Amino acid sequence: VSNIMVIVVASTAIASFIIPNYDMASGVRLIRFPMMIIASMFGIVGMVIGMMTLIGHLISLESLGTPYGNPIAPMRFADMKDTFVRLPLWRMKTRPKSSRAVNSQRMGDNHPKGDG
Repeated sequence: VSNIMVIVVASTAIASFIIPNYDMASGVRLIRFPMMIIASMFGIVGMVIGMMTLIGHLISLESLGTPYGNPIAPMRFADMKDTFVRLPLWRMKTRPKSSRAVNSQRMGDNHPKGDG
């Protein structure tokens, strides 16, 4: 066991106290321990492969027919209006394509009214 691995295990153990909910902490544990084993066996290459596998799995998951990585994983530039920076409501006139809504128009006229 190398010195770096002791530091990594100690820092992940301390970081596990950040999550107050037991159910969420057990979910993080299920990911943390295999990642530490892969890192100890294959080093940084193992960590990169493990993270790529984890991200690939998360992107492939769906909830009610909608991908978890939506709208970033199936890249749709029209749906990315409010992904990183939310635009004002008056700029978002249509619903995202991934919502598969019958009516693609949002509610009414969202343009702000004048003061005068």
